[in-house]
Amino acid sequence: MPFDDEDPMPASALASAAQGGDDAPSLEDALGDETQDFRLFASLFTKNQASGKTLRRGEKDFESHGTRAQEGALEASRGAMHEVLSYTRSHKPKDYTRGWYFPDKWVGVPAEEEREGEKGAGLFARERVVAVENEIRGPLGQNTGRVVTGIEAYKQTPGWLNTWLLPEEALYLVERGSLDLWWPARGIEDIFPVKKGDSEGLVGDAAQEKFEDYELGVPMSFQAAYALLIGQDGERGKVSLEKYQVYANLRRTGYKIMRATVMPLPSSDSGQSPAQSLWQWLFSLLPAHKPPTHPPYGPVVKPGLYRSYDAIFAQLALIPRHRPSPNPHASTPPPQEPFDVHFHVWKSSTAFSKTRPPAPDFRVAVADARASSVPTLEQLTALLERRAPWDPPPPPPPDKDGAGLMYRRLKHAWRNAVVAVVDRGLISYVRFGEMAFAEERLYERLGSGGRGGKGKRGGRGARGGRGGRGRGRGG
Repeated sequence: MPFDDEDPMPASALASAAQGGDDAPSLEDALGDETQDFRLFASLFTKNQASGKTLRRGEKDFESHGTRAQEGALEASRGAMHEVLSYTRSHKPKDYTRGWYFPDKWVGVPAEEEREGEKGAGLFARERVVAVENEIRGPLGQNTGRVVTGIEAYKQTPGWLNTWLLPEEALYLVERGSLDLWWPARGIEDIFPVKKGDSEGLVGDAAQEKFEDYELGVPMSFQAAYALLIGQDGERGKVSLEKYQVYANLRRTGYKIMRATVMPLPSSDSGQSPAQSLWQWLFSLLPAHKPPTHPPYGPVVKPGLYRSYDAIFAQLALIPRHRPSPNPHASTPPPQEPFDVHFHVWKSSTAFSKTRPPAPDFRVAVADARASSVPTLEQLTALLERRAPWDPPPPPPPDKDGAGLMYRRLKHAWRNAVVAVVDRGLISYVRFGEMAFAEERLYERLGSGGRGGKGKRGGRGARGGRGGRGRGRGG
């Protein structure tokens, strides 16, 4: 594989676009389809020092009018573009982090050892292909990479105490200029020799000093990192382009994101019934309320005298409605790709350990718009019941239950998940939730009572006034 030494984009542009404030345009705006004025960008840096400012868009003429001013501006912009693209990206010594590509280190890890503890995050050791020499400094290292130490068969082997990255983590760090990825020319035992105890000395450091940097391997370009780490779904040590785009977009936005670990949900068959109080037991002896049965013919609402609208609306409820249940149905199949949870996402203010993360704020599935269609009801049911936990909205206060709280409950849903739809790099986030519209009976709050709602008293308003002159009786 040919390795290119030149990168097409300076790291400062990527980092500044990712960390820009409210006044700075986003990375998608900076790298959009519209024309950028490279003269403005070229003035922000020199060959020795790059500026942290963001690339601004220039003005584009509607058509060519053949003047020297326009030709001069175009030629100056072309020269500035060549100057920008020829910039050599460099790493600061204090922030320099080097990683090595070893895709077969953890290939023999059994599947039952992929998770540490019952509630721990997935280890994904077989998918970790990049080893980092030093610890990743700063906020990037809080939820990036893992030290694979819980596998007995790999203890005291080369690289077992180093931080290993997933393909999306390594590619994101390379893209933002925080990781220098190298292709090894020697084995892992030469690059990461096993370090002995203090009594025998650090044999690993002495062995590593025997080789120069370029005797151990060669640095890889951004294009080579894409070629090695981007692949199809199901390939070990690779990530699909759509999933990486969603991962990078969420990381640039400020969220904390990790690969989803399938956690066991409560089963539909509960062996023990919940404890009941005395009053609950007494009320359970009463006959249960049965839904009204409708005759096959005749009027929908039976003729008679009604003093409340509740009975009328109860007879009009012909179609059975969905009521959420905390236990998933036994007939619900497991979710199918692409409508399965791929990432767990937390807000930036959430602090946690990589081995014991809390419940995620969002569960994200990634779907390719060109290879999939709108999910069916069966696919959404499997996604929500098998992957999303039971999270009902909080009950309303006894004295306040207006329309605002009703809409808040419906928006919260009883289970929810997010589907990231990727269409050639354009990402749209769609939130799906398990609603309970049948639990919101508006007629019980607005039209209940023997005299009707406020302003509609018992029938006085229907008399048409005293005397009924407007109707006429004769003819």
